[in-house]
Amino acid sequence: MTPRKIIGFAVAVPSAMVAALLIWSLIQTDGNPGGLAVNQTLGERDVSAQEGADFELPSLDGDGMVRLSDYLGKIVMVDFWSSWCPPCRQESPDLKKAYDDFRDQGVEFIGIAIWDVDSETRKFRDAFELDYPIVIDSNGSVAVEWGVVGLPEKFFVDREGRVVKKYAGPMTRDRLGLELRAMLDASLATAAR
Repeated sequence: MTPRKIIGFAVAVPSAMVAALLIWSLIQTDGNPGGLAVNQTLGERDVSAQEGADFELPSLDGDGMVRLSDYLGKIVMVDFWSSWCPPCRQESPDLKKAYDDFRDQGVEFIGIAIWDVDSETRKFRDAFELDYPIVIDSNGSVAVEWGVVGLPEKFFVDREGRVVKKYAGPMTRDRLGLELRAMLDASLATAAR
């Protein structure tokens, strides 16, 4: 066998194996090879017992770490998003308005930018005047731990730190308001007992 044939064989076999693996994965996943993407199916999702673990992530501005457990006693909406996500851009004005509506009522928002470039995340935050904490999950480990499969995804955390709802896709100000009011009412009813 000539050296040219050996090199051709050495390139062709691995290439064929990769192509076969890609075709197999596409068949197994109905054309979606997996990974994080923009949510195609929207609405409320079931919450898994594994979702909602405490996290510690660096703030976008580099002024320390943010932990979910620091917000015990508040209702928290945790939003997983990225600057490259069109639905995230679409909903950002409503997130800003909803945060302004509820921030003085014991509600906090935390935006978790995943697999994004810090400078793009800052541009996004500044363009939409988001003034709630934004943290960086650069390797996506918290997103994976929380069961995020698409963007945007929101998790609603009660005052005791338990995830009580998960929502896939963008939300309007009104929809966010309904969810947060229901959580505030439930919290007041529990406190009155």
